[in-house]
Amino acid sequence: MEEILIACGDVDLLRKIASDLPEGRYKPIATKSASGIVAKLQKRDVKIAVVHETLGDGSGLALCRDLRELASQPTILLLVGDRLPDEGPFDLALKYPVPGPVFRNALNRLAPQDRSEHDLLQWKAFYKELGARLERLPQQSYYQMLGVRRDAPHHAIVSAYDAASVRFHPDRYTQFRSERWGEALYERANDLFKQVTDAYSILSDRRLKKKYDQALNEGRLRLEADEKTGQDTGPDLLENYAQTAQGKKFLRLAQRDLARNDWTAALQNLRFAASMEDDLAVIAEKIALCESKLKA
Repeated sequence: MEEILIACGDVDLLRKIASDLPEGRYKPIATKSASGIVAKLQKRDVKIAVVHETLGDGSGLALCRDLRELASQPTILLLVGDRLPDEGPFDLALKYPVPGPVFRNALNRLAPQDRSEHDLLQWKAFYKELGARLERLPQQSYYQMLGVRRDAPHHAIVSAYDAASVRFHPDRYTQFRSERWGEALYERANDLFKQVTDAYSILSDRRLKKKYDQALNEGRLRLEADEKTGQDTGPDLLENYAQTAQGKKFLRLAQRDLARNDWTAALQNLRFAASMEDDLAVIAEKIALCESKLKA
């Protein structure tokens, strides 16, 4: 694992920073003070440092300046409690504390994950899988596109779409778009997910699903545009209930976690969303569901 320096004078914040690190990627070197830490790092290949503005023995900015003198020249993420500085001896500044995903996104901006030859082979295989799925779509019914039986209950359709979102949602691949292979992969994922979403929009709507079943009985795999009117939707995607961009983001993450039955992560993201939105009954219901699952 890659070593990462975490410097913070507040023990509770120090523990939170460590707990927010991407799992299995970093080995933290933690310190509450600046004294002696730079000397200890002289012979270590530390590529990234997370420094809080307040240390036990002085300013985090002073430590950032000292870290700049190291031979390894670590990339520095400065954490501040209030106003973000315009410039200084750091690469990125972030108000902290923030939700874990926001913190991890900041780290990824500074230190994108290495893409080994093995990783690239995996992406190549995924790219081919996307292509094969896209080729099959014109011959598939909406049920086949989602991988459910025609008599599947509504909750199974929702779960199938949630699982597809986890694997194929194009937002998962935006970080690679600066590379040629990444842009091509993103475009394929985006194309596939649009069509899967269209299938879900039909099958999750009671009236449209009834129309679609009639169309299948007539040998048609798709509804005409004028048949997609008069929707009477059942349960919707969680993110559609949000009014804020951040609320949408955390509800999208929560829906992914719910599809995985990861009740702990879902509960955390639901609570983040609840703190950013007005009182929404649907969020409260999902929070109650997660809490009951965790108590079971």
